[in-house]
Amino acid sequence: MDKQLINTLLRIFHSTDSRFPARKGINAFCEEYNLGIRQGNSLVFQDAQKAEIGRILQGEMGIDPATTTVDSWHGLGRAESLLLAKDEKLNGSTVGAGRLRVKTLPNNRMGVVGGLWSLPESTDLGVDLNVLLKNEIKHDALLVIENLQTFHQIHAVESLVMDHLSALNPLVTYRGDTQGGARVDAVHALISKTKLPVIAFVDFDPAGMIIATSLPRLDMILAPPLHQLAEIIRDHGIADRFSLQVAKTPHALQRMQADSRVAPLWRVIQTAGKALPQEYFHRNISIQS
Repeated sequence: MDKQLINTLLRIFHSTDSRFPARKGINAFCEEYNLGIRQGNSLVFQDAQKAEIGRILQGEMGIDPATTTVDSWHGLGRAESLLLAKDEKLNGSTVGAGRLRVKTLPNNRMGVVGGLWSLPESTDLGVDLNVLLKNEIKHDALLVIENLQTFHQIHAVESLVMDHLSALNPLVTYRGDTQGGARVDAVHALISKTKLPVIAFVDFDPAGMIIATSLPRLDMILAPPLHQLAEIIRDHGIADRFSLQVAKTPHALQRMQADSRVAPLWRVIQTAGKALPQEYFHRNISIQS
């Protein structure tokens, strides 16, 4: 996320207006996060959507929108900018950009950066995107995992889920965040610069579905058979988590219903009215409500 886009988001967050020009940067952001309503050459943001922009700035960039305005950035160098946010690119720098964390499924070797690597369980390789793309990626799919715990413990995920990948040897990558040693934008760039099928393994809740559908290319969401998932969510899902996320992202619900890749899974989640963390499918791991 560059400095110009952040300034635009801060203007929208603090403005009493609801209509803004649909320029390239903000338009791409809104498509990625399923925000804003397109009306002609404008984007319309309701109060709930402005609040969601604030949460994205806070969660992904470390920017507190309540105390940060566009004027806050004027005249600041990179070091000073980092006092207001976690992203080095706010001052045009690419320090730390392009970082990925990758691994394989159990008993598979990782074919990247010109070699074949065998990694122990719960370990992964941190690598720069450009280095990864210099050599052939010797895998037949990309598996993008939302939560860091599941990325670490992919070997512990039950066969009820993993059997769908029995014929594949995907390169497993962590979706990324501001602190986990991988970046969301790098994962999106990896997807955009390759032709490998993309599989998402996310939480079974509104936020997870939005993350999956925001990927530049998506072929499938990894899940148990739908009839079994329906029973599991009914018996073990978390109603409060579902209700909170639905209230925060009403703009995304209609789009999920119309998306053929996610609609059948979303109907199961919506019917249950509950959320299920992907960690539920770790063997011998319980979830807390």
